[in-house]
Amino acid sequence: MNGVGTELPPWEELDALERELAQMSPDIRGEVHPLAVTEGAVLQLGEGSRILPGTVIEGNVRIGRDCKIGPNAYLRGYVSVGDGCIVGNAVELKNAKLGNRVFVSHLSYIGDSVLRDDINVGGGCIFSNFRHDAGEIRMPWQGELRRTGRNKLGCCIGSHARIGCKCVILPGRILAEGTQTDPGSVIR
Repeated sequence: MNGVGTELPPWEELDALERELAQMSPDIRGEVHPLAVTEGAVLQLGEGSRILPGTVIEGNVRIGRDCKIGPNAYLRGYVSVGDGCIVGNAVELKNAKLGNRVFVSHLSYIGDSVLRDDINVGGGCIFSNFRHDAGEIRMPWQGELRRTGRNKLGCCIGSHARIGCKCVILPGRILAEGTQTDPGSVIR
């Protein structure tokens, strides 16, 4: 068992998400505020979900039911947000997959990452996705450090995690189910 609830490596999950979203037809059942900017494609917006003013969408985005996106959120690339999520003020998601009941309420960046269900991300967190030397990111998976073929890959966080305010998670990290980080932690 890998501690994050799936047998598919996160980098392959992100590849599969991209292929899936590229094939979707729009199904909008929620509300997009007229002051939101959609330069990409909102492919799905579930019932009870709202995209608030100032939010910018540049990419292919799927949003589940009963979500609140914004104000002033930025979603780009291929993004999937599960049911009952909050992606709040000044939050940027880039090529990210969020499960159900994920709360990223303010001032955070989540790049090329997979977050499972029931996760709270404190304000001001950075889920980094790029090495300074631009090298390939490796990720521990099923007991070994694996090559991912990517130079951009963030983290994978298991269900029921609590990430403290102002945490930084370096590229290619995995946090197991139930992880709790102290505020200001750097996960190396």
